[in-house]
Amino acid sequence: MVGFRYDWLININSMQKEMERLLGYLGSSKPPPIRFSPGMWEPAMDVYETGEEVTVQVELAGVRQGEFELVVDSNTLVIRGERKDTLTSRRRTYYQMEIHKGFFERSILLPTPVDPSRAKASYEDGLLVVNLPKAAVEQTFRVEIKATFE
Repeated sequence: MVGFRYDWLININSMQKEMERLLGYLGSSKPPPIRFSPGMWEPAMDVYETGEEVTVQVELAGVRQGEFELVVDSNTLVIRGERKDTLTSRRRTYYQMEIHKGFFERSILLPTPVDPSRAKASYEDGLLVVNLPKAAVEQTFRVEIKATFE
C-alpha cells in the first residue's frame, strides 16, 4: 500500500493563501502618481477614411509647429518630434504628473495605399490634421506557372 503525505497539501494551501494576500494588496494599492518612461511617449491619434482619402488627427498640445515631422513611407505614417519643458529653470514639487514631455514617435499602418505626393497637413490649436488621398487601386496580376518537366 502506498503512503500518502498530507504535509504537501498544507504547503499548497499556505501558498494559495499567501498569493491571495499578495494579489489583494496589489489590487487595492493606488497606482504610482508618476509613470517613468525611458524616453518616448506616444500622442493620441484618430485615423479614419472616407471614399477619397485617409485622415489622421494627432493631439499635440504644447508642441510648436516645426518641432515635429511627418513621414509617409509606403503605407505607414510616422510622426516624431519633441514636447519641450517650458519651465526648466524653476524648482518644482509635483503632486501629480500626467503631461508627458520629451521626445515622441508614433507610427501607424494606414488602412489603404495613399499618394504621399498629394498629402496635405494643417496644425492649429494643438491638433494636427493630415489628409492623405488614396492611391489608385493596385492591379492584381495572375502569374502563369509553367511545368519544368519535359
